[in-house]
Amino acid sequence: MERALVPRWVWMVLVLAHMLALAWALQSDHWNFPDSDRYRVAAENLVHHGQLYARAWPMEVPRGQAVQEFTIRPPGYPTVLAVLGGTGAYPWLVLVLQNGLSLLALGTVLNWWAQRVRPSSKHWSGAIALTLTFPAQLIYANAVMSEAFLQGLLLVMVAGLTAFYRTGRLHFWIAVAGAVTLALLLKPVCCLLAVGAGATGIVFGWKQRRALVFVIGMVPLLVMGVYMAWNQQRTGYFHFSSITEINLLHYNAAGVVRQLEGPAAEESWVAQVLREADAKADFAARQQVIQQKSEAVLLAHPWVYARQHLTGMVAFFLDPGRFDISEFLGLEPLKGGGLLAQVRTGGLWGAVRQLPLGQLAALLVVLLANTTRVVLAAWGFCQLGRGPREWQVARWLAVGLLVYLALLTGPLGAARFLMPAWPLLLGLALMGMRGPAAKLTANGASL
Repeated sequence: MERALVPRWVWMVLVLAHMLALAWALQSDHWNFPDSDRYRVAAENLVHHGQLYARAWPMEVPRGQAVQEFTIRPPGYPTVLAVLGGTGAYPWLVLVLQNGLSLLALGTVLNWWAQRVRPSSKHWSGAIALTLTFPAQLIYANAVMSEAFLQGLLLVMVAGLTAFYRTGRLHFWIAVAGAVTLALLLKPVCCLLAVGAGATGIVFGWKQRRALVFVIGMVPLLVMGVYMAWNQQRTGYFHFSSITEINLLHYNAAGVVRQLEGPAAEESWVAQVLREADAKADFAARQQVIQQKSEAVLLAHPWVYARQHLTGMVAFFLDPGRFDISEFLGLEPLKGGGLLAQVRTGGLWGAVRQLPLGQLAALLVVLLANTTRVVLAAWGFCQLGRGPREWQVARWLAVGLLVYLALLTGPLGAARFLMPAWPLLLGLALMGMRGPAAKLTANGASL
């Protein structure tokens, strides 16, 4: 067992920051974000009707667009809310647990760094600055959203897979397969990780001549298949989540139309596609119409979409989180949509001019901190390449997860979507921060 090296004062600062954020969330009721209601309603319907449905329970059999509510939210987080009483007026138990998970994630990364670098007091001050200048960490630990749970699972994946690579012990591989399974039941974006787990099981099972490694690696894929079959039984359409078609239509393809022809044309086009899709007799045909119409737009304008996707990926890493901060503090929304939406349509300057001076200054500080972390993370990635083999494995896993989430998030890229993998970026940045006085040590070679 490795000795904990995080100083007591660092823990006190982190705990105090989380306690203040928790107190604000409960006192102001700003734990309820725009997407929170669907999670809470899905939890209520799961308890009272035994069905995962994210809108008020219908009086008749849902048709058309209403069917998507059966699969818009996977069962993971609604189940957590149902068990912990997260559907009540004050979901304090959920928020306390999420704050605990946030502190555990940050503490794990800071301790991992300290065991390898033996930082000075100066470096610890820098580490705190890097840690507390990412507001989304505190905000989503105190919102009824699934990000804090996913964050913990991604850390388990990286730590477990690195440990399994180093030792070959089966319980580490079981932990990885379990984390992947739970992650895909929390967020649809994690579905392809099940494919990765299956492929890894094949490779390591063959190398180690252990069939059990292969079998365990297939568990996430099996769970995903069973869930998709359940969705087919409920909706008539074999799929994992209806959020795929929602994002494809309303963000990917609609964003291209907006860039080419403006907001009015975007709204008209989306409405036309929905009218045609909702006229179909069954849900499967409806979703196929959305896919075909959206893909036609993307294929007709690949370079426009490529720029949009790349902009989203950059925003994934650099977005200062104006939306998150505004929701959490109860600030006035911007006219004409958020900053990222206006970046894509050339209205950024007008949006920035709407911001109060204090808010603008705070966002610039966070943007600078985000940029600094990315630069330091690139340097930290290089530093880890000089260490033991398992350090090199860990750095590739961390970068792989970050790039994976950025790619799949695409045009939606924002601080919220980085938050689950942000401790991985923080760990790389901390390794890049070390100065000449801080020496790498082989004493904590394991995660």
